[in-house]
Formats: sequence, structure tokens, C-alpha cells
Amino acid sequence: MNETEFKTAVAAKIAYYRKKEGLTQSELGALFNYSDKSVSKWERGEGLPDIYVLYQLAEHFGISLTELVSDADPAATDARKEKKRFVPIMSIGLAWLTASVIFFLMKFILPDLQRTWLVFIYAVPVSFIIATVFAALWYGTVYKIIAVSGIIWGVFLSLIVTFPIAKLLYLIIICAVLQALTILWFLMLHRIHKK
Repeated sequence: MNETEFKTAVAAKIAYYRKKEGLTQSELGALFNYSDKSVSKWERGEGLPDIYVLYQLAEHFGISLTELVSDADPAATDARKEKKRFVPIMSIGLAWLTASVIFFLMKFILPDLQRTWLVFIYAVPVSFIIATVFAALWYGTVYKIIAVSGIIWGVFLSLIVTFPIAKLLYLIIICAVLQALTILWFLMLHRIHKK
């Protein structure tokens, strides 16, 4: 990509994301202490802001600096982001559909079987296992912590409800320690990746 193509690509991105947010050129300029004329020049490709302002623009638009300065189609980027939201939700939904089918079959085939509702309790950790996979692929540290925490506490809930033994409540200590270790682990990984 030559300089002209680069300026044109960045100009198109700035205009696209500004319009997507419903901002006028003067409103966008005011956010970064620039005039509407400066924003107009950026959007026509006649000039570009310095790298720090480009970084601030990317942060404001909720995209990476790489996305802002690449020649990739922003609509395609938006479609990928939408897919990253849709696929995990559908996958977790399938886990709950499976739990519902198992519940129905158990009620239909073995109507006298007690506690068939436990299948929905078991769906909780399964859902968080699925969420952990997608968090590891596409999402940041906070999502990973939430997903792994869901597994820990979902398994705890499953054990407590399945085996109502008073001494199992002591598992809460193990789960609390695992929770703390999970948070520390992912924060440490986050720091390592930042460096």
C-alpha cells in the first residue's frame, strides 16, 4: 500500500466510524481539540492526525489502531465482531437445548425418576466450559476470569445439589482458593502479554 492508498484507507475509516457513532465532524473534532476543518481534511485524505491522535480515535471508536489504519473493510470487521458475539451465545444455547432434551427424555422414558431437574444444574458448568473456550479464542482477561470462575462455582453447585452432604460445604474453601488462584493466574498472564 502506497502513501495515497494509506491516507485514503484511513480517511474512509475515520468517516465510517464517525458516521456510525452519529457524530458530526465538529463534534468529533471537539472531542480531540481539533476543528471540523481538520476532521474534514482527515476524511478527504488530505492529511492525517499524528499517531497519538490516531490511537485516541481508535480507542474512542472501540477498535484497535491496526484496524483503523489497515485497508480492511470496516463493515467486514463489524461482521466479524458480530460473529464473535453470536457464536458463543448460540453454542451455550445448544448446551441448554441439549439439557432440555435430556430432561424431556428422562421424564418421558422414566417418569418416576426423581431429581431430573439436576440436568439443568449440570448445564451451568457445561455452559461455562463452552464460554471458556470462546473467551480463550476471542476475548480478554476479564471474560476468561468470569468463564473459569463459572466452571469452578458451577461444579461446586452441581456437587452440593447432587450430594446433599453437610461436609461437602467445606468445598467452598477449595473453590474460594481456586477462585483467587484463577484471578492471580490471568492477571499474571495479562501482565506478561502486555510487556
